[in-house]
Amino acid sequence: MPANLSATLRSLLKAKQTASLIELRLLQEVARTLPTVSASGSSKNTVPTLARRRTLKCPRCDRRFARPVHLGRHLSATHGRRKKKAA
Repeated sequence: MPANLSATLRSLLKAKQTASLIELRLLQEVARTLPTVSASGSSKNTVPTLARRRTLKCPRCDRRFARPVHLGRHLSATHGRRKKKAA
């Protein structure tokens, strides 16, 4: 392989990596500025669901969960206990 070709390929690869990083940064910036829509339908800038804090602690171990349904699933699967049904 000619030295010229390997230098060209290396240059193209570097350019693609740089473009990918720039695209990723741009997408992250755009995602931060987009409003999120809540369940009630109102639009507001809030913390994305994925970044929600895990505030529900399992009473039997140290695991924490962001949603009650996840805690209930953990309790039944890990500790063999089912969550009580609401009357």
